[in-house]
This record gives sequence, C-alpha cells and structure tokens, in this order.
Amino acid sequence: MTKNHTHEPMASAAHGLNVPDFERHPPGAILRDFEALLDLIGEQGLPLTPGHLFAMKTLETINQRLARPLELGLKRAQQKSYPHINGLYLVLRASGLGLIDTASKKPRLHLDPVVLASWCSLNAAERYFALLKAWWGRSSEEIIGERQTWGGDASMKIVTFFDRLRETGELSYETAQDADVLRYSPGLHHLALLELFGFVELRAMPPEHGKGWQAARVALTAWGRALLSDLADYMRLPWTLEAESAIPALSDVEFFDALARFERWSRPLREQIANWRKELEIPEEHFQPGRHLIKVALEKDCWRRIAVGGDIGLDTLAATILAAFDFDDTDHLYRFSYKDRFGRTLEIDHPDLAGESECVADEVKVGDLALCEGMRIGFLFDFGDAWRFELLVERIDVESASHELEILEAHGTAPAQYGGW
Repeated sequence: MTKNHTHEPMASAAHGLNVPDFERHPPGAILRDFEALLDLIGEQGLPLTPGHLFAMKTLETINQRLARPLELGLKRAQQKSYPHINGLYLVLRASGLGLIDTASKKPRLHLDPVVLASWCSLNAAERYFALLKAWWGRSSEEIIGERQTWGGDASMKIVTFFDRLRETGELSYETAQDADVLRYSPGLHHLALLELFGFVELRAMPPEHGKGWQAARVALTAWGRALLSDLADYMRLPWTLEAESAIPALSDVEFFDALARFERWSRPLREQIANWRKELEIPEEHFQPGRHLIKVALEKDCWRRIAVGGDIGLDTLAATILAAFDFDDTDHLYRFSYKDRFGRTLEIDHPDLAGESECVADEVKVGDLALCEGMRIGFLFDFGDAWRFELLVERIDVESASHELEILEAHGTAPAQYGGW
C-alpha cells in the first residue's frame, strides 16, 4: 500500500442514486425505532447493568416499542439476545446522545441535553446519516460488552459480509446451525442494523425454546445495494488506484481511521441529498481543573486515597501511586485505561512507549481526561507480573485552587512486589 491514496471515491453505485423521501418514507425503521428508544429513556433515564448494558427488566419493554418486536424462545434474555436492541444501543452510545451516570450506586443511562438539542434541530435525512456515521465511523464492539473481533471496524465488517451477499442478492439458511455463521460475520447486531437502516430485509426462523433469534433469509434492498456497493468500491480504492492521480490524497492514517474514512466516502453522496446539510453536534471535552479525589485499590482491603490537581501529569500520578504502595517502578512499564463517553477504551502508556502508543503519560494531564464521579480507571503496572490497580473517582471539586498531589489515607498493607525475593 502506498503512503497516500490519491483518489476520491467514484461513487459509481451512488451516481444517479434514487434518494428516498427521508421525511415520509425513510429506509428501514431506524429513525422510528431510535426515536422510540429516546422517548423511553426520557428525562428519567433507564437502569443499566454493572457492565453498562440495559437491565434485563427493561429489555422486553424496549422490544415492544420497536416496529417489529422479536419473539424469543428464551426465559432469561440478555441485551445481546435482542439483536435490534443491541444495535440500537450501539448506535445510541456511538452517537454521543447517551450518557451514563456513574455517580450513583447503580448506573443509569441518560440523554445528553446538549446533543439532544442538536438532534432535535436535524431533519430526517440528517438524523439518518448522523446515525449511520455513528455506526460506521465511531462504534466499537466493546460498547456492547464484546471484545473487538477480527475483521476491523463496523464498515469493514459490513463490506466483508456484503461481498458474500452482493452476487445473488440474498442468503438463505435452513437450520439454526447454518445461520450461526451470522453471529460472527457480520455479527447479529450488525445484521439487525443492516435491516434497521433499510439495507436488507430479514426473515427470521420460528422461535424455538432455548434457541434465541435466528435469521432464515437475508435479502438486499435496492437502497442497500446502491450504498453498500459504493462503500465496498471505496474501501478497495487504496489497493486499486494509480499513485499519479491528481485528486486529493487519503493517507494510510485516514484510511484506517473509521471516522475520517466515513467523512471522505460520504462527501460525494452529500451532493445528491439536498436536505443533508447539518451534522449532529457533540460538545468538545474541555480541560477540567480542580481537585480530584481518587481511591486507588490494589486488593479488596488494600487501598489508598489520593488528591490530585487537574494540572498534574499522569506520569506523576503513576509514580505517586506506586510509591504509595511501596512499589519500585524502575525498568517497568505501565498503562492507564478508561472508557470514554462513547464507551470505547482509551489507553495511555508509559513514556518509554512513545512512538509505539498513541498517547503517553507525560503528555497527558489528569484534567485532560474529563473525569466524572464514579468513573473507573484501570492502571496496569509491570506487563510481566501484571499488577492491576483500580482507580475510582470519588469526587471532583472544579472550584478548588489546590493543585497539589497528596496521599490522604492508606488502608491495608501492600503485597510484596517481588514475592518476597
């Protein structure tokens, strides 16, 4: 692959696109079902599990609000048992509309009032593509409690699946065992979203006790063929284009950045959709000064309470944590990890990993993380012995003038770092 891919997508499948009437007849049920979910969340929010997924008691309520409620043969269905709900939750979090209240003992999902106001200002076409951008540009499997799997990000997985579907236009499955392949490619939540966005039509197998939802037939729609063909062609551009082309380049970094790739792919498409002008606006996270009270635990009965100002670098915080537990940090690496507002894991590594990691601790301050009460941060020290500390943000006083780093309380004796050597 060349360092710069010098072409814009030809949008061959999308030229002369039969643009839907998004206001009166939008593709699929995504706008209808997403709005139903927003209404259900409302001002009170919805309860979540400790893993930040919908509580089991709310799942059937959500299911009955959807355009096509699913019938399951399961007694204790989880969120992933409802692929459409799982997909809607993925898009909700990736859009920035959903925020999790971690300050209370039981987490709860709320709507961000700033992003909601922006959402309400959009027309139907703008809402549709805002959700498509969230899905293809910002979503991650870990938002729905899964590990990132093979096949790359959402749009890469969709194109891989589309390549199987495009020749005949449909796939059929006679048994649940045959259909089980869909759990892995593209994933049932992605398959459900393909239906919700109007890219495919699905027919499900009759529900069987203990089996859960299974697809019997997946068929492309005309809208799905047009947009997914264009996306697939665009994804192959880096491997097929001449380096001498004079059209502005797409760098390797941009190509593997799903959000940048979506923006570049959608640029010619926007010219054909007259009503697509505004974007869903997500507020930028600003530096957070003030005093942060953090409880650092190594084991259940071994913890330290630390006060740290927003101006303190994470490298200094790391050194303080290790000193508080009588650990020697010489020649050992570490990593901070936490979930951002979208539910994606961000990692900040030891300064010695500069050049290999996107973020390193001596370039990031505590106030850069936009922490909130109840938020948890992982601190992995010594990649060999793998000491795992958990940081719990107990309180933030943004008005405090104190910028000092203090160990306020120590509880329990720390284990021997080297096993008594």
